[in-house]
Amino acid sequence: MLLPGVPEETKLLDGPIDTSANVDTDDRLGGPAQTERRYLPVWLPKDLHVPFENYKRHLLEEYGQLMNHISAGTSKDKETAMRWQALRPIADVLEELNVLLQTDQEMDRLISDVLKSGGDAEEEEELVELIRVERDQRAAHRCALERKLYGLLIPPDPEALSSGACMELVAGAGGREAGLFARDLLDMYRSLAIARGWQFTVVQETTMVGDEATGAGSSDSPLLKARVEIVGEGQEESLDAEGEAEPDCRALGAFGQLRWESGVHRVQRIPVTSKQNKIHTSTVAISVLPLTEEIHVELSENELKWDYFRASGAGGQHVNRTDSAVRLTHLPTGIVVACQQERSQHMNKRMAYEMLIEKLRDIQYQSQFNAVDTLRRSHFGHRDRSEKIRTYNFPQDRITDHRLSRTWNGVARFMRQAVGLAEALQALYAREKIARLRQLLVDQNNIIPNNGNQAH
Repeated sequence: MLLPGVPEETKLLDGPIDTSANVDTDDRLGGPAQTERRYLPVWLPKDLHVPFENYKRHLLEEYGQLMNHISAGTSKDKETAMRWQALRPIADVLEELNVLLQTDQEMDRLISDVLKSGGDAEEEEELVELIRVERDQRAAHRCALERKLYGLLIPPDPEALSSGACMELVAGAGGREAGLFARDLLDMYRSLAIARGWQFTVVQETTMVGDEATGAGSSDSPLLKARVEIVGEGQEESLDAEGEAEPDCRALGAFGQLRWESGVHRVQRIPVTSKQNKIHTSTVAISVLPLTEEIHVELSENELKWDYFRASGAGGQHVNRTDSAVRLTHLPTGIVVACQQERSQHMNKRMAYEMLIEKLRDIQYQSQFNAVDTLRRSHFGHRDRSEKIRTYNFPQDRITDHRLSRTWNGVARFMRQAVGLAEALQALYAREKIARLRQLLVDQNNIIPNNGNQAH
């Protein structure tokens, strides 16, 4: 099985790697009757073969040492137990994969011995067919284990599982043609949302009329900007007609799948109103952020300092006779609120607590807004043509994603049907996971980065 979206040059043959110089082959088994193999995942780029082997060996050695310490009772600290628990599922999957590999080796030796014995040809064919069926079954099991291993090594970013995305589209260079392209992109994402079963809500839309911006206009008016909320859960992996799992990115929520759309999108086409039949280049900037959730502030009693005093001011004799006024200090931030409006200390305490909660919530909202605004501005850049992440070339009927160095033919298929867009999102997802795997191996000191020596 091949990991969907991985570039062709990084894919390996489906099956263990042959490391012997000379192997006997039997075409009836569909490949070499290998005598020596080592397990490597099919999604692993070639330059990571040796680093992955080193990482796997060190991981299993560490797991074995931890297992011995725990079994012998020589280590009872919490950190050791947690590390062992973290490594256990990875070690279990690697062990299962090694068992499948050993079974393949045993079957290869068996068929080799039978073929060399010069027995009955019909019996040989029956045995070969039986082994082929069993090998296919093991291959399917191996595919499932490899996906599990991939998820254990590179777990999804929790934020990527977010079901909600806030997308903002802003027309850039190109005037009205940029506005028309923004409308086309909005329709493209609507098509993807329909295909995915997501909720797609346009919460703000500003259209162009002449050279001025107005509120929402007709469905074909050029867009100056639009803000959309897209909500949808990830889908569980299922098997397609060939027995392979659906692309991994479908397991993510709407934000997890759409986050790579942030950036400048460039279009090259002849405007409908052009009299010179000349190709124009326009841009639209897109920002995709997770939908912000309601901020909940929870306080523990040891974070609070309560002071009580007698209220002052109007209110009759009662305000000066009891310590009904309250001063509340939030120790971590130093924020102080006071309340003496009510005659009851209990009521003033409740009001002071609510006032403190509101102040802390405002601070968190402001911090969240600043972080989101900074990220949003980075997505938009200068909206210049040179900042493009993807080019939509209508005259040549092709779309190029410059991050992937990959081209799709058929603009309608990519945009109106959103099929090509789904393929691009999957390829970007696979690219990110390979990059994270590479970084994992770098962090483990098992690989020299790309500018150094690599294994081939």
